[in-house]
Amino acid sequence: MAALGEELRRERVRRNLTFKDVEQVLHIKTTYLEAIEDGNFSVIPGRVYAKGFIRNYGNYLGLDGDRLVKEYQCVVGEVDTFTVRPIMRQKKESIIGDVQSEYLEHRTAKPRMSLETRQVKRQRSIEQERIILAVIAVCMSIFLIWLFLF
Repeated sequence: MAALGEELRRERVRRNLTFKDVEQVLHIKTTYLEAIEDGNFSVIPGRVYAKGFIRNYGNYLGLDGDRLVKEYQCVVGEVDTFTVRPIMRQKKESIIGDVQSEYLEHRTAKPRMSLETRQVKRQRSIEQERIILAVIAVCMSIFLIWLFLF
């Protein structure tokens, strides 16, 4: 852990940066930056945050952030893993004489909208907001005219 922190500290000092300078750019608390450089990862709320902080801090200093994260994972003993989720399948009704069975995949997630559809919906909502603002402005002006005339 010391090698990772020392490398980051060396590069930060070489660039004449303070923790406050880095904090203002990366929006990572000084206590977390100090903990990373000291190798005290228990201060950071979780491993996901630690990996993100190390990657961003390393990239900001011009180092290879991904390499630093892999080094952190080796030191901590974390292995890159992924979860394999089973695909739910439903057997098609077999037709007489059909030798091969076919399966249909069920999609549990909602299909994503295309970019064009999202842009059209966004444009429509912007137009609706403009109409509402225009109606409010007209009502306000009518109220102000009524207020000053009577």
